Amino acid sequence: MSSRLIGKWMLPLLIAGGVGVLLSVWLVAYAGHIRSSALALTESATRIRSTEDAEREIAYWRSRAGEHFWQESDHPGGDHNYDAQIENLLISRLRIVEPTEVTVGVTMRGGKLRCITLVMTTGRKPSTTSSVWIQEWFDVGGAGFIRVNEKGKPWRAIVDLTSDLPDAQRQKAFALNTRCFVQLGGCSSAAEILPTVWQLATTVSTINSKSQPNL
Repeated sequence: MSSRLIGKWMLPLLIAGGVGVLLSVWLVAYAGHIRSSALALTESATRIRSTEDAEREIAYWRSRAGEHFWQESDHPGGDHNYDAQIENLLISRLRIVEPTEVTVGVTMRGGKLRCITLVMTTGRKPSTTSSVWIQEWFDVGGAGFIRVNEKGKPWRAIVDLTSDLPDAQRQKAFALNTRCFVQLGGCSSAAEILPTVWQLATTVSTINSKSQPNL
């Protein structure tokens, strides 16, 4: 092969290689940004312990991500919801990772904090989607409790807890695995999304039936 022919093909190859490197760097940076944003949102939910905390976190994310970051809605019974979501839709379209999203919901009633909802789902099809749904109740009297619905085990779990639960137990209930956003193949079970989920089920506190939340 002559040097002229080599030179003819070398430049396009170098350009293609450079574009590939830049794309790879961008994907890594973007994936890191999505994961860190998801982690920040879950940590934000963990910091909410009162109405004042909820108002502060809502204002913080509006200043960080814009006025439309929170979607507001009204519901029967007087509930007013603020819902925010972070997803990895762009990189999941490349089939590198599974579609994954985390949603935080703040529910107020009469201007007071009623509950915090934290949900993570991952999967491309309904039949293969895993999820963990966590709700913390602030308007429930009686002894603190945590309850895990294992009906969808091992793929899905629902966790209900009250705000007066010991902090160590509460932290375990909110410890979602944000690696699901960037992990090849995604997370394929509730235990991968929330590693402590089935251990939480073994430490359930008893509560009088009259103190159960009106879901």
